[in-house]
Amino acid sequence: MVCGKCSRKLHGGFGRKGKHGLAEVLKDALKAAGRRREMRVIEVGCLGLCPKRAVTAVSSTQPGQMLAVPEGADVVQVLARLSPAPASTP
Repeated sequence: MVCGKCSRKLHGGFGRKGKHGLAEVLKDALKAAGRRREMRVIEVGCLGLCPKRAVTAVSSTQPGQMLAVPEGADVVQVLARLSPAPASTP
């Protein structure tokens, strides 16, 4: 989940030229990696944490951890932090 209020305050800030929102860039990165069906990116209302020059994101697999993604952050690293941990096989 990505905070829509934070995204609107930044007016973009992500992508190659910094003109796109975090949700849009994450969706594009998932699609390019062929993982679009594994994860969904949903833009929601305010999540309650309002960082300066950053967007709040939360993974549904780790709801207790909020991630403040700074403007211009590397999307691949953000996706790695938000992705669910790989299932361990016995």
